[in-house]
Amino acid sequence: MAADQTTSAEDLTYITEQYPPYTFQEDGKLQGISVDLLERIWQKMGVDLNRSIILLLPWTEGYQRTLSENNTVLFTTARLPEREQLFKWVGPAASGRDVLLAKRDKNVTIADPQDLKKYKIGAIKDDVVVERLLNSGLMREDLILENASAPIIEKLEDGSIDAWAYNDLAGIVLIQEAGANVSNYEIAYVLAQNDAYFAFNKE
Repeated sequence: MAADQTTSAEDLTYITEQYPPYTFQEDGKLQGISVDLLERIWQKMGVDLNRSIILLLPWTEGYQRTLSENNTVLFTTARLPEREQLFKWVGPAASGRDVLLAKRDKNVTIADPQDLKKYKIGAIKDDVVVERLLNSGLMREDLILENASAPIIEKLEDGSIDAWAYNDLAGIVLIQEAGANVSNYEIAYVLAQNDAYFAFNKE
């Protein structure tokens, strides 16, 4: 009976975001390291699923949906002490660095976390870096929060913010995809190294 009550892989809703090189849509098809890994897991489990069932949503929407809806899985999600009790975790699926990306001509210089207060920093709502910045002493009202990367990159380009707090690899790819010149950018500060997982709704 216990086996009959177990949720199967086919019962789950899989959610991800545009987060290259881990997950991204290219020519209408979902690609990336984490997508490939999930397909390998399905193969190992012997279930007939493929990447076409994965939902690509803005991060905030996917995060909130996974918190509130049973049988949802969100990836690739940084595992933090603050999030530990919010989800069930499988992984790690990836490892990366959260950094401040800034234009070189902004001369963003941070010797210690106190220096973060000198700059206008953009971030995506519900992203792991928001918690990291708040833990470093910033207030939520100090941050420029958006639902997606595109408006943040626009603000970087027009100079209305000084830096973007995000994953280093994903940030560089998204800046390039937005048509900006990546060579104008640098990693101004490393906030943290973290592992990312598949995060399951707690139920």
